Amino acid sequence: MYFLYTIMLGCFFLFLLPALAWTYFFTPKYRHTLRERFGTLPCSGLANAKTPCIWIHAVSVGEAMAAKGLVEALRRRYPKHRLLMSTVTKTGREVAHQQLPHVNLFYLPLDFPWIVNKVVALLRPRMLVVMETELWPNLYHACQRNQVPILVVNGRLSPRSAKRYGLVAFMMRRFLQPVSQFGMQSEEDALRLVKLGVYPHRITVTGNLKYDQAMNLPAEPLTHEMRERLAVGEDPLWLAASTHNKEEEIVLKSYLQLRQTHGRLRLILAPRHPERTRQVADLIRSMNLEPVLFSDLHQTWQSHEILLVDQVGWLFRLYSLAKVVFVGGSLIPHGGQNMLEPSAWGIPPVFGPHTVNFRQVVERLLQANAAIQVADGQELTKAIHTLLDDEERRSAMGRHAQWVVEENVGALERTLELFDNY
Repeated sequence: MYFLYTIMLGCFFLFLLPALAWTYFFTPKYRHTLRERFGTLPCSGLANAKTPCIWIHAVSVGEAMAAKGLVEALRRRYPKHRLLMSTVTKTGREVAHQQLPHVNLFYLPLDFPWIVNKVVALLRPRMLVVMETELWPNLYHACQRNQVPILVVNGRLSPRSAKRYGLVAFMMRRFLQPVSQFGMQSEEDALRLVKLGVYPHRITVTGNLKYDQAMNLPAEPLTHEMRERLAVGEDPLWLAASTHNKEEEIVLKSYLQLRQTHGRLRLILAPRHPERTRQVADLIRSMNLEPVLFSDLHQTWQSHEILLVDQVGWLFRLYSLAKVVFVGGSLIPHGGQNMLEPSAWGIPPVFGPHTVNFRQVVERLLQANAAIQVADGQELTKAIHTLLDDEERRSAMGRHAQWVVEENVGALERTLELFDNY
């Protein structure tokens, strides 16, 4: 089965080769990642036989942010171990570099046996920790052969993924067998894993680490610095967070409509992928609006400008200034982004219908009357207008949102208990 998987992966890689070659030659910022993806690690400091290490894998931004509290707890709990973190995306690495300065970072190697075997032999990890349910069969197999325990933490398995994996359940049972323990977000996630052939004694429901991370609010000096930098004053501020392609246009149209009744309303656009900054800036100009980049904001932010966030790592602080928040990845079929962060600040999040990535979170927020779900741009405009007009309702929903986050913390401690067994 591993041979068949490797052949399929090789065919897929060859199919993508022209696109990869184009990216290599015409997108220099990705060029330097190839050596690491082929198993040549960035520095000798990653490999140190004298000091045991824990290898944490976080595919992108969301997983890296969710891992922050866990990494800090592991540093305190196991001070003699070095912590290494691999990511797949460049933005995930940038966030990890900014938020976790004491962790050695590298890009996850391609899942070919001759590459992952080399990396596992070089790092000699005492444990591989995988954030959410990432599946890398050859990497897992290499860890199993080297007697490296694997923990999947903050695991989730959506109904769609479970159905897709169920079509090849005979392979999934084999590929998941090397995992020592699964720490899943919910009973539903655990049950779907059992249906794929994982024995229940290898599964523990630990909860969602993103609740714990959301409650880890930035210190007051940091938020004060942000307030001084933007100099918003009493103007109401709408933050459209982690937006994706096509969502920015919807938000901007809503903003233009809302300005007719809320003339002092200001907008911050924070695309999920900063490399789309130029595209979004062109869109803003095409609608007769003026963008200003967050990285260029050295003087006072003018009221007629749209603030376009072109750097990672600032979003959590920006929430502290907003009166209303739209959470992106939800008006398009992407699955939604993290709506717990604005909730922790006491801001009721507004999001679209596509929220499968945060299904349980959305259910809890809606049941507590702590969020508004909209179907399209027209309903988005109505929801933002309602929250801006009705301060009492906005404050009450914000308190409910905070309560939802506070009531669901505890996943970090339950997750740490899994480590003690190994």
